Amino acid sequence: MDNTIDAVLPEECIAAIISLTSPPDACRYSLLSRIFRSAAAWDLVWEGFLPPDYQQIISQSESSVSSLLNVLPKKDLYFHLCRNPILIGNGNMSFSIDKSSGKKCYMLGARQLFVIWGDNTLYWKWVSSAESPVLAQSRFSEVAHLIQVCWFHMGGRFETKILSPNTKYGAYFVYTLVEDHFSGLDYPVKVSIEFENENEGNATNEAYLLPDTPEGLNAQVPRWREDMWLEVEIGEFFNGQVDRVVKMQLRETEVLNWKSGLVVHGIELRPKE
Repeated sequence: MDNTIDAVLPEECIAAIISLTSPPDACRYSLLSRIFRSAAAWDLVWEGFLPPDYQQIISQSESSVSSLLNVLPKKDLYFHLCRNPILIGNGNMSFSIDKSSGKKCYMLGARQLFVIWGDNTLYWKWVSSAESPVLAQSRFSEVAHLIQVCWFHMGGRFETKILSPNTKYGAYFVYTLVEDHFSGLDYPVKVSIEFENENEGNATNEAYLLPDTPEGLNAQVPRWREDMWLEVEIGEFFNGQVDRVVKMQLRETEVLNWKSGLVVHGIELRPKE
């Protein structure tokens, strides 16, 4: 780009042009010159990168959080939402945005999932995340600890109408293990994702839950996240213009060995490149 542009065009025109690009481009343009750096920080630019309904979503968070976010410059708000998921609704779901695209990311907390035998204290224990004996800190108030089950089955449902349209999403099971106190998790679990009451998008695969599982086993393997939780992919789907309900499940009901030591954080939906 010709660096003489900033001597010809007013700053508001440069800001309008940058707003037609992308968040990574806006950051790159800010390095060209002083006026480009100023124009790339305009609210006009970053308002367009935020989801269209971001104000409505923020209003679902706690009033103190909502008040703080509403006074931030739009660029600061954008990067805050990239780095700091906010709790919305009943506090069992979180919202953030993808750093490179501004598209929506959601996580269903463990309390928002269906957990077979989850209300039986012989098999599952719901504990405060602050009291959980694992190093990874949950963004939600509670996590689910697996005491012991031989029939493992859990999952979640999500209405696609609140996701970013025309976007391919991945669904990820987010969890960790109680160090030196887990067992029976060597076998893969069946993972599936489908649109409710439809055949499209129905796919069942296998996934391993132990972090030291080698790749190349024709199954999904977990990876460590920056927040020190583990995640394994359940599947992917394309969110078009039609409102649907996507259903995600994890199941191990064939080997029927006793399993224990799993700590469930939730299921995350985020855009895939």
